[in-house]
Amino acid sequence: MADPLEMLLNQTIPNFLAREMSNLREDERQQSQEQKAEKRYLQEFNRNETRYNDKIRSDNEKQNEERDRIIISRGSEMGLNKRNQYYGHLVDSGKMKSTFGYDLLEGESTRARSELERSSVLKQGLGNYNLDDFEYMHIENMYDEGNHEQGFQDLQNILDNKVDLSNYPEIKASVKAISSQISQYSKDLVDPYGILTEVQKKDIRKNISSLTTELSSQYSQISRNKIMNSGGDDGAGRVDSTDWNILQINDKVFDPTSQKFFGKPVQKLSSEEHIRLGAWISKNSPRQIGKTKSGWNNWTVFWKKDEKTGEELYKKHLNKSDAYYMAGGLSESNLRLIEREFGNDAPVAKAVMFSESSGKHSSINQNLAGGGSKGGSIKRTTALPTSGKPFEQGSGWNNSAVNYMSGALGISKKDLKSKYGDYVEDNFLNKFMNADGSSKLKNVPTKRANEYLKDFTEKLKKFSKQDVLGGGNKLKVPSRDIFGDASGKKLNKSIVADLLSQKSKALKRYRGGKPLTEYNWLDKFANELGFANAEELNSKQGARAMRAYYSEKPQETSNKIDFDLPFQLNLPR
Repeated sequence: MADPLEMLLNQTIPNFLAREMSNLREDERQQSQEQKAEKRYLQEFNRNETRYNDKIRSDNEKQNEERDRIIISRGSEMGLNKRNQYYGHLVDSGKMKSTFGYDLLEGESTRARSELERSSVLKQGLGNYNLDDFEYMHIENMYDEGNHEQGFQDLQNILDNKVDLSNYPEIKASVKAISSQISQYSKDLVDPYGILTEVQKKDIRKNISSLTTELSSQYSQISRNKIMNSGGDDGAGRVDSTDWNILQINDKVFDPTSQKFFGKPVQKLSSEEHIRLGAWISKNSPRQIGKTKSGWNNWTVFWKKDEKTGEELYKKHLNKSDAYYMAGGLSESNLRLIEREFGNDAPVAKAVMFSESSGKHSSINQNLAGGGSKGGSIKRTTALPTSGKPFEQGSGWNNSAVNYMSGALGISKKDLKSKYGDYVEDNFLNKFMNADGSSKLKNVPTKRANEYLKDFTEKLKKFSKQDVLGGGNKLKVPSRDIFGDASGKKLNKSIVADLLSQKSKALKRYRGGKPLTEYNWLDKFANELGFANAEELNSKQGARAMRAYYSEKPQETSNKIDFDLPFQLNLPR
């Protein structure tokens, strides 16, 4: 029989130890597998987490890129000046949320500036075509809006009407060829990727300037607009020069300066540009009269004396009230601009202005070659409709009525629609037309319809002079029931927020129904201040812009002209 001790030492204990070692090894193996499995799990989890975060980041980037693309694309619907200002606002505001957005904005901003320079260059040559006021404004508006190709085509059509082919076939062909070359060179100035050097741009501008001079020489031979009176063969009755607008600035003397700063002759300057040029003349163009040398000597009323009182003519209009100077049609915004541009000399400027023109923007004075002069005013005639059914949608009468309104205001049809479309629709079209486009006045005679048109156009003129979106009469919330307590008040961040809330509620009510137009004026106002829509006014930047708007201070320094720089180098961003 085996010895128990021997069995314990030789079998039991070794077998126990062997099993325990095996169990330990198995535990270690199982633990190692579990650790490997956990490691694999963690690795897969981290990979999934990375993929998830990458997807979220990619989706956010795509959303931000699409949002930036939409915001930038709104600028393409604006005219060049507003587009430039809009892109500049986006750059300054830091509203882009993607690298793509900033890259796209940079490219579009550069393109807009290039297009604006192209527009400026094209407008500089318009004075050579002897266009009437409406023709000039139409082509100028087309270029300002960035419609260069259509503007050029419209210009060619105007030339077709101005020149008799049978009398001037060679000259007309030459004029069109030169114009085409100018148009092509202007395209070359559009440089969104910054490929052109300043030297190359200078050469292009030089070529355009040379062609413009040649065009002027060609066109002078076929001008229909020479103003002559019956002064005899010596030409003494020929108009030598003309004084224009409220400050009666002479075109013969100051057309070169006007072309340099504004890209157009004195005759075509807006009243605001006219005031700025007048301020420059008073400070930078001294004239010797007797023993005095002053920029003010460019105006006869400053040094010429009244025969009865012996006092300089301008002095009887010195230091009068705003109402006194506005009697001739001058706006409050014009008076404030005079104060900013002329500084301490503003009282003199107002008195000189009133002495020269009584504040009438249309005032002209023709200086005759033989001495003497003849005065008058700029007259713009626009034909009333002669055919088509009045107040019928799509009729020739309606189209002619729109032409009549835009001509009376001196703006393009597009500007008429964008600026005063709601007013025309609410106060004219809806009054005489049914919702289906038919006339409420069946078989109304054209003569009677034209009387309605003339009466409304006079109201439209008065409405346009209010300068609803800038000028002396600052925008206030329209007096309508839907605007509640805000009616008649100046806009601020709080009022804008309330109006947007009202608009949101109204949109929910009107969903699927008629389009909501009652709040369109608010978006237009935002656009005028450089914002994409009214929602952007509800911000710190919007609040500051509105405070600046309602103050007498100009909102942007881009509205000031540095007369020491070439015009094209001082374009607003």
